[in-house]
Amino acid sequence: MSPRSIAEWFVQGDVPRDAGAMTLVFERPMPAWAWLLVGVGLFLIALWSYRRLQGTGKPLSRAMRGFLVVLRASVLMLVAFLIAGPSLRFERSRIEADKLVVLLDRSRSLAIADGPGGESREQQLRGFLGGAQPVLDRIAGMDAQAKPEEGERRGKDIDFVGFSGGAFSLGATGGKVIDALGTPEGERTDLDAAIRQAITRSAGQPLSGVLLVSDGRSAAPVSPETLRLLERDAVRVFAVALGSNDRIGDAAIVSAESPARAFVRDRVPVEVRVERGGVAGKLAVRLVDAESGAEIARKEIDDAAAEQTVVLDASTDRAGGRTWRAELVSDRADLVRENDARELSVELIDRPLRVLYVEGVSRWEYRYFKNLLMREKDVESSIMLLSADRDFAQEGNMPIARLPRTKEEFAKYDLFVIGDVPSGFFSPDQLAVMRAEVSERGAGLLWIAGERSTPASWESTPLADLFPFRPPLALEARVGASIVRPTSVAERLGVLRLSDDDDGWPDVLTSPDLQWPRLRYVQSVPRSRLKPTAEVLAEAEGTGAGSVEPTALIARMRFGAGEVVFVATDEIWRWRYGQGERYPERFWVPIVRMLARESLAQGDERATLSVEPPRAAPGESVVVTLRFSDEETAKSSAGSVPVEVVGADGAPVARLELAREGGSATATMPVEKVGAFRAVASDPAFGSASAAFEVVRRDDELRRGDADHAALAELARRTGGEMLDASTIAKLPELLPRRARETDESVLKALWDTPAALTLVLLLLGFEWIGRRILRLV
Repeated sequence: MSPRSIAEWFVQGDVPRDAGAMTLVFERPMPAWAWLLVGVGLFLIALWSYRRLQGTGKPLSRAMRGFLVVLRASVLMLVAFLIAGPSLRFERSRIEADKLVVLLDRSRSLAIADGPGGESREQQLRGFLGGAQPVLDRIAGMDAQAKPEEGERRGKDIDFVGFSGGAFSLGATGGKVIDALGTPEGERTDLDAAIRQAITRSAGQPLSGVLLVSDGRSAAPVSPETLRLLERDAVRVFAVALGSNDRIGDAAIVSAESPARAFVRDRVPVEVRVERGGVAGKLAVRLVDAESGAEIARKEIDDAAAEQTVVLDASTDRAGGRTWRAELVSDRADLVRENDARELSVELIDRPLRVLYVEGVSRWEYRYFKNLLMREKDVESSIMLLSADRDFAQEGNMPIARLPRTKEEFAKYDLFVIGDVPSGFFSPDQLAVMRAEVSERGAGLLWIAGERSTPASWESTPLADLFPFRPPLALEARVGASIVRPTSVAERLGVLRLSDDDDGWPDVLTSPDLQWPRLRYVQSVPRSRLKPTAEVLAEAEGTGAGSVEPTALIARMRFGAGEVVFVATDEIWRWRYGQGERYPERFWVPIVRMLARESLAQGDERATLSVEPPRAAPGESVVVTLRFSDEETAKSSAGSVPVEVVGADGAPVARLELAREGGSATATMPVEKVGAFRAVASDPAFGSASAAFEVVRRDDELRRGDADHAALAELARRTGGEMLDASTIAKLPELLPRRARETDESVLKALWDTPAALTLVLLLLGFEWIGRRILRLV
């Protein structure tokens, strides 16, 4: 029986089977020389106690007396031993392994393909993890070739953590982590928050280091507080850089907008905002039909401008809902192809736009403008000259013998053009109906100023509010001749593009050497008198050295559902000199089409559906609104209107109920899934109405997608780490410090209060007593 087994039996307690060496310790320890003195003293006491003791029987032999002395000394020595508090110490310790945190970038920027051979950053990350797995296994003590004691000595816990806006556990270990990665979909990268959260996850466990695999691009740099935290705990960051260290540049279409509805064969302005993003070389924007792939329009991007807005004129003869796609075309590599295109939906109505033009006298502008309307394809016009006698045949391809009087008669027109007409020619009821048609139905209103009546005679009428400037409405004429210069607003709206290449303003119209482009009569509309919501499409400038400051020549203003444009001159006809109809036609026709287009928001339908905003991001909400065109439709509809949301493939995605209140019904819907959708409302009162909308990812993560290897290198340097790659990852085990904590969990088993100790004392005393009885000691 081994000494350890004897000791375990002696203490009669639960002794840990995994305990190591066994040692004897004392609660009141004494040095060896003290024990020697105690032993000698106790032996002398035992000897003295038996020195003169005589028995009643035979005389005590020296051997018997010595035996009893030894027994008495043993008892005394055992008592002294127990008084010292002896315990058996069974050695045992627990080693708390240190941890290596592997931070893996899971943001959308990993989809960028700027790695060697056109690899995406995600492919680089997965390839790196596959190659580094043996090294990570060795760090974790799972190396098949390592001896067990070596694995136990250097084994570390490895925590695989993904991050984008914050850190999150990947829920996998070892070689299974690649399968747990999923698709990188983080909308935002916050490296600072990810590192702090990774450290917090390891609270209470020693952290050996952080292995960071990322492209380095972060919305927020690593803060000084986080760096101090890493330095305080001596946590080293070893970084593995993904992507290209060279700036490639990322041109992007930031937004693409167009009217939701337009006429077939109309010149629909598509406004595309483009960021060059450091991309050099030629860059163009083109508009294509998403269904057929046919190119509709194209325009080159200015090489110098970092950000600019391009307006493309789109025209098609195909009616119905169309999906157009604005695309970037470049001869250079682009960092992110995903943001090089934007889709937009347009519904094209196949009917002529209808114009009511009312003029007071047969002035020059009237003569040429009414010819443009009559000659323009897809325009039906009713033209009424009030100064004409009764025998004069009113013109237009929809001639009228009198002014419209009822709401139904006014509702036939998409645009009202009022020339130099005294307001008294219209009754108050006619003016009220016209005002309602603009504000409620979305009809357009075009004012053409005149010397006699417009706008002076329209003050205190129901249409006085439909001028884009504050009263008084009587305007003074500018002194001297004026030239015209368009503003950026006109470019954005796709109007006043008179040059031969259809992309700007002809130099000839602003030439100081020519007389024919100058306008002799222009009403002065100072910018200080414009209403806050008014926009200036063109300005009138003087030609002389002492001329007055520029004033608004063309001003635009929204009024309710419609739009109003005021033109402060009636001399555009002068631009016909030696040029024919080219410049007047390009001046007037786009304005007419722009104003008439707004009426399609309501059109002839009894209800319209809208989704705002038409482009939303996952996690946001959209407002679905159904507007009834008349009171009868609103009253006859149900209290709640069902709306079905379908995807691009026509499959149902969601269903909601619009609660009707007055002339509209509204509901709010959260959106999560990315894609193109259409909301369709159905009710017997109005039939069906629909509206398209998109759910697109935010571009925050991709707009600045260049890798930032310098930030990773600086982070590694500040924390005492290193930059690693697939060829140098093998030295990571030697770079990681050993931070494992060893905790003493030894077990103490006291001997002095055990039954075995008491038994031993009693046995020794018993043997002495038996000896004394046998020898009949007195």
